[in-house]
Amino acid sequence: MNILVLYAVRKERMLHTVGNLYIVSLSVADLIVGATVMPLNLAYLLEDEWKLGRAVCQFWLVMDYVASTASIFSLFILCLDRYRSVRHPLRYLKYRTRCRATLLICGAWLLSLMWVVPILGWRSFAHVDRKPETENKCDTDFRFVTWFKILTAILNFYVPSVLMLWFYSRIFCAVREHYRQWESVFSQLDSSKKNRVGHKGVHEVSHRGSLDLSAHVHTEGLMDQYSLEQQGEIKEPHTKFRDQSKQCVQNLRLHKERKAAQQLGFIITGFMVCWIPYFITYMVMAFCSTCVNHDLHMFAIWLGYINSTLNPFIYPMCNANFKRVFKRIFHIAT
Repeated sequence: MNILVLYAVRKERMLHTVGNLYIVSLSVADLIVGATVMPLNLAYLLEDEWKLGRAVCQFWLVMDYVASTASIFSLFILCLDRYRSVRHPLRYLKYRTRCRATLLICGAWLLSLMWVVPILGWRSFAHVDRKPETENKCDTDFRFVTWFKILTAILNFYVPSVLMLWFYSRIFCAVREHYRQWESVFSQLDSSKKNRVGHKGVHEVSHRGSLDLSAHVHTEGLMDQYSLEQQGEIKEPHTKFRDQSKQCVQNLRLHKERKAAQQLGFIITGFMVCWIPYFITYMVMAFCSTCVNHDLHMFAIWLGYINSTLNPFIYPMCNANFKRVFKRIFHIAT
């Protein structure tokens, strides 16, 4: 599914947007989790011991930590982009370029790649208990370093999560506020149209009455009066078309805002549900390595992995362009 998302963005010109660059980053991270991390973890789980050697073990740990963190950071910058687009649309528009988005994405991946240093080099500057290796287990060298595990959990999950929830709450409030403002404007336009039509009707009735009562009106006067009514009829369609155009553009903008907020809401909900159990057990194990049951720990890990499977199903659910491309790929009639 993540491959299909990447293919859809490449194939569909309508998906070539700045916002979808963050979706691409998220899909790449989720694809790495699905293609490398999950199969190796499944083999480890089924065998109940690590039989693939230290090199593959380190590769698996690097892919796991880097891809999972990149997924979290990609979601964070996606949320930040949506927040700035909705809360400060005009000010943010001139800064919302492909170049800046690419720099943000590269920054997120560079921060994620910093996991390589402690995973591969921890034992070069600290004493490490190598007992797990002799027991055919694959684990990080900092597994018992409480301060490091707490610090990384706070920086990689808790801080981004709190900020994302705050961003989304502000996005939700902004979209709701925009809807209320537009409903107010639309109701005022509607009432003004009704008043204008009512006034026009009264004018026409009055004019007809004056014609009936004034039989001696000159022909030139009638022609002048007819010309002024013609001008009103020419002006009226133009005003109506302008109002309808504004309404159409505003409705389209509000619809896109609502869909983007809905998509982000589903993604954040899936992220929280899938990752909170893992990071709770991660923090508990930082203080007490024997307090979490092995099966519970593995369940929490796999729940986090499942998040990488859920995301690509969310995009077409909330985006008509993704849905159209997916239907075309699977030859589903629309």
